Amino acid sequence: MLLKIEVKRHAQGTEYFKPWIEDHEDGCTFHFHWDDISDEGVGVFAELFNQQARRWHPRPPGRPVGPRIPITMERRTVMEHGAAVAVDDRAAYIAYTVRADLISERGAKYITQTQSERSPYWERTPARYQVSCPTV
Repeated sequence: MLLKIEVKRHAQGTEYFKPWIEDHEDGCTFHFHWDDISDEGVGVFAELFNQQARRWHPRPPGRPVGPRIPITMERRTVMEHGAAVAVDDRAAYIAYTVRADLISERGAKYITQTQSERSPYWERTPARYQVSCPTV
């Protein structure tokens, strides 16, 4: 089952809260304060986290808890080749490099901290690729 990941930017003027993740039966919602993520960032991070959900899944019941992995997010004013986000996604760590205008320093720090705290309850699945040749 493919998980559905949503990103929500809460209304301007609400009291500040740290980003947090709400679990659902079929996925989760990343909640951000208005000041921590831009409108463009909502779409970019929704796409990013949905792509990542293809490789990471909750550990099945009864499976032992895994290690806590470090997850970092470096913000850059200018990204290579016009990218919005680059990800080095490994079993031992995840390192995001993101365009600085998409997420605040505070938002990046707190959301990666939350992801890292949750990481022992998730597992990375092996990738499988298939390439077809066009018929002549």
